Amino acid sequence: MESKNIFVISSEQTIAVTSAISQTVACGNFNVSLKCDDDAGCKKASEEIRNTLDSKVAKGALKAEELEAVANRIRTTVDLDDAKNADMVIESVFEDRDVKREILSNLDNICPAHTILATNTSTITVTNLASITNRPDRVIGMHFIYFSPVMKVVEIARGLQTSDDTFAAVASLAKDVDLEIAISEDSPGLLSTRIWMVHLNEAINNVFNKLVEPGALAKLNRTISPKAMSILESADFIGLDNCIALLQNLYDAYGDPKYSPSPLLTQMIDAGQLGIKSGKGFFNYT
Repeated sequence: MESKNIFVISSEQTIAVTSAISQTVACGNFNVSLKCDDDAGCKKASEEIRNTLDSKVAKGALKAEELEAVANRIRTTVDLDDAKNADMVIESVFEDRDVKREILSNLDNICPAHTILATNTSTITVTNLASITNRPDRVIGMHFIYFSPVMKVVEIARGLQTSDDTFAAVASLAKDVDLEIAISEDSPGLLSTRIWMVHLNEAINNVFNKLVEPGALAKLNRTISPKAMSILESADFIGLDNCIALLQNLYDAYGDPKYSPSPLLTQMIDAGQLGIKSGKGFFNYT
């Protein structure tokens, strides 16, 4: 991809994934601006990015001499107007239709005509989000699959009016940053989220109904896949507040009871148990 300036938009709930997106893109030799809600968010994102890069060096996935170069390609900001110089924007805020539409509408006014607006959504259609802009041909879904600390795959979904050039540019970016591409139809849940959330909700309901303990489920998962997170650990990793938003959007879209959020998930969120970021979810992190 010829474009070099990438603008990533975070929110309080999505700092982990936007930090991962930013360092992944920067490792591909792109300049990244990461927009956070406030200075505290910028500080947290910078710390997460640095920790991830240090871990890559320790594991031999990144050369020590490359670390500073990658880190220097990432800057943080609290100003959405900084997107005025972006070749591509990756919007990755909390999974709320109205919030995303407002941001994309503002970006449509801020960004140059050539800027591609990619949205990291999986439960809201690209066509719906694109309709708020005057450039639906340059809006596309780019869902970074992030159920574990290792980001390997991105789902690409074209809206009804997404152009071939836009698709080609996004596919090229994914290739440049060493991400596998999965093509999905523009439907709520795409492929990964629609399937994964059913498994997650069933697992939570089994815990709620006292049929299994989280630790026992984790042990079973590791018997099947030793290096993978268990499904409840993955939920803690991405944030239980994000999980319930995804489930609720799927339930609203399809009306299928299998997507109705487990009562236990609602209870845990009411108690402030959001997963890793709060120090407690299905497991303790303090």
